[in-house]
Amino acid sequence: IRGCLIAPMLSGGVETILGVQRDSIFGPVVMFGLGGVFVEALKDVTFRVAPFGVEEAHAMIREINAFPILTGLRGQPPCDLDALAQALSALSIFAKANESTIASLDVNPYVVSDAGGVALDAAFVIEPRV
Repeated sequence: IRGCLIAPMLSGGVETILGVQRDSIFGPVVMFGLGGVFVEALKDVTFRVAPFGVEEAHAMIREINAFPILTGLRGQPPCDLDALAQALSALSIFAKANESTIASLDVNPYVVSDAGGVALDAAFVIEPRV
């Protein structure tokens, strides 16, 4: 271990997942859906070939069936969808720029709230493409 990151406790927001998988034909493909246990239970995710811009990321966010959760339900504030779209677009650009070494990447959860978004955990699989 070369270091550590200490961050304040976070409460509220919606857990989402941002992921990348390198496909042998399409190259890096970005995934988005609800995170935490919901990604496994609901399998409510959407995919795009990287790279893409913020407008396409907004379309991607609106494709999941759980989209209404992100808009604020039962008095919850709506999530910052612009920050989420920026994160997805930036991830897609990063994935494309590093497609020769990143085999997969999962950011789960990426918590998004009315104040923006923050990655709480991430895992990378580094594997040079032959």
